[in-house]
Amino acid sequence: MRCGGARPGQRLHLGEVRAGQRPGTARRDLRMIGRDRMPTLTNDASPRAGSAHAACLLAGLTLAALPSVAQAQSHDLAATASIRYDDNLYRVPSGLRKTLPNSGEEVVTYLVVRGGVATRIGVIAVNLKGTAGQRIHAYNPRFNALNYAGSASATYKTGQGQVDATASYLHEPVVFDDAFITHKTLRSTADVTIVASRNLLGNFRAVGRGGYQRSAIGSRELEANGTRIVRVSGGFGYFSPTGNSITLEYSEQRAHGLATTQVQTGAGLAAYRSDFRERSIVSYIDYQLTGITSLRGSFGYAWHDDRSVLDKDGRGIQADIALVWSPLPGLVITPSFRRGFSTESRVFSNGVQVTSYGISASETLFGRVNFNLGVSRGSRRFRYDVQAPAALALDRNEVTTRASAGISYVTGSKFALNLAYEHAQRDSTRVAFPYVADAVTFSVTRAFGS
Repeated sequence: MRCGGARPGQRLHLGEVRAGQRPGTARRDLRMIGRDRMPTLTNDASPRAGSAHAACLLAGLTLAALPSVAQAQSHDLAATASIRYDDNLYRVPSGLRKTLPNSGEEVVTYLVVRGGVATRIGVIAVNLKGTAGQRIHAYNPRFNALNYAGSASATYKTGQGQVDATASYLHEPVVFDDAFITHKTLRSTADVTIVASRNLLGNFRAVGRGGYQRSAIGSRELEANGTRIVRVSGGFGYFSPTGNSITLEYSEQRAHGLATTQVQTGAGLAAYRSDFRERSIVSYIDYQLTGITSLRGSFGYAWHDDRSVLDKDGRGIQADIALVWSPLPGLVITPSFRRGFSTESRVFSNGVQVTSYGISASETLFGRVNFNLGVSRGSRRFRYDVQAPAALALDRNEVTTRASAGISYVTGSKFALNLAYEHAQRDSTRVAFPYVADAVTFSVTRAFGS
């Protein structure tokens, strides 16, 4: 296979905690690509070129990180087959849904393989992960797509400090919740992040972070939301010997749009590009408060400078945080809160302010049976939406309520069976955006490895 082709482009954040999901996991956690509903991401290059690029990238990382002298300490491999019924695939109002083929209903089969390797090369701990999945739509085969993701991380730790480096790539569909479209839209995201800390006095350290992200969306309606972002931050933190940490940092990120689109302004048509600068004072927290309670995430205050032609600035509390409480063995209750200037999928990073809160509960019985419940409510204030030339005319407020429930069973032969139900309802001040949707998913997973 010849390596080359696509240029990638996503950013890591905790995001909304869903039923059965522990907080502290990144929204771009590779398991995310195994869900039947995923954000859509697209590459500048053809899908074949993107697939070849991702495959070669993962192969190269594996060969580079696992020389003959390094022995893998652990590895895992899992294959999942799932089938999902969705009664409103496009996430459109009921009146419009009735005019669509099959009334907007869809049955999706999803076949996915995940794998990972954890090893150590000298004093450096290395972790590699990869996922590839094929989506098959019964009624809308034009949406069939190959999704894939890969990541490589390395940690170097001494008595004086620590350096963590992560590189990842993700190629997946944009969710219809974000996009008012009825055609396949893919999105590709590449991200590189480095976090370093060094001891200053006792348990106090200086902390620095840097990152680069490129996210491209292959849709005429959404391509202007593609961005290239550079992130830097620095500050001080307390790191306890037991693994707890809390930092206070100044953070800044600058985004440059990858494409332009024509939008209507008060002075007529103008070229829009998703440029912005965001500054924040933020605290990163990973703290075990008690033996049964921990707090993880970030909290701060941000100033969002919209540098596009529409120039809709914002400022306010910025948070992505979750509390994990386990009052009984096997029971985990997780309230969460998020607020920021981008949608959860980061398809929109300008002209929007998002607030969401929720709670999930998970109970494991006999080490094999897991029950999970979750409910969340989120509001999104769009000051404009560049999916239409009259972007300012699409300003709106949205409130979305979600509920989910699931049960899973792990057999003695490493098979896992899972049944899940999801309900979502969105209200909006614009008539084109409310929807009600229900979905049921059944999946079977076979695990391998150590």
